[in-house]
Amino acid sequence: MQEQFWRQRDHVTSFTVLGEQDAIPWELMYPLSKGEDDGGFLAEWLPVVRRVFGQDRVRDFPLPGAAFVVPPGSPADTHEEIRAVRARIGPSVGDMGVLTERSALTRLIERGEVGLLHFACHNAFGPDGSRVTMADGPFDPIDLSFAAELRSLQDTHPLVFFNACRSAGEIDWFGASLGWAQQFLRAGAGAFIGTLWPVRSQSALRFSEAFYHQLISEGQPLGRATLAARQAIRDQHGDPTWLAYAVYGSPAATVSPAPEPGTPRRVTV
Repeated sequence: MQEQFWRQRDHVTSFTVLGEQDAIPWELMYPLSKGEDDGGFLAEWLPVVRRVFGQDRVRDFPLPGAAFVVPPGSPADTHEEIRAVRARIGPSVGDMGVLTERSALTRLIERGEVGLLHFACHNAFGPDGSRVTMADGPFDPIDLSFAAELRSLQDTHPLVFFNACRSAGEIDWFGASLGWAQQFLRAGAGAFIGTLWPVRSQSALRFSEAFYHQLISEGQPLGRATLAARQAIRDQHGDPTWLAYAVYGSPAATVSPAPEPGTPRRVTV
């Protein structure tokens, strides 16, 4: 495999990992070979993305509307992040507001009406997995079981960006992986972005700004937008946030053109 990798290096445009219960931090791989140039971490060379079994092959994101999850007690600069994201995605994506309650968030997901779901909050991760404390109670991956069973996000295939500490973490759940990424993708999400370890708030803000600018304003595909966002924040001395992001989805997926005004849109009721 090592020999094949170096032989094909100049022809590889992205690196996709498919599997369940994958504990390898592929983003931290540092390929070395005698006589070859030191290119740094694999995630510096090319887009590194992941997939889970049963995940839909989504090549475009329609983005009919964007919702933001900001529960009470979120980091101090969270609202700055939401303002920045709103500015980056522009007026062509409908603004569905800020969600603070678990009931409203669950209802939105189960109705499958959102095209972009951006979390800017704290995520607690422990032996029992992830948990976000919403205004009306805790929200954890098992709460997505109903949506996963019904594939409620299959019509809009939303992009889910969980910009919180260790939001890509997973635990073993009766022989299967359980985490935010797996549950959202099983529910029909088109892509998921989370982090493998705690991240700095300002670095997370800059990463999200750069990512949305590349994906929406520049029209770059998911893989290239992520690579550019990493490069935008990697020069902060001693801060590994740029390597923390794990991306699930097709590296070639792009944002669909905004629909013409007055175009009817399917809404699940």
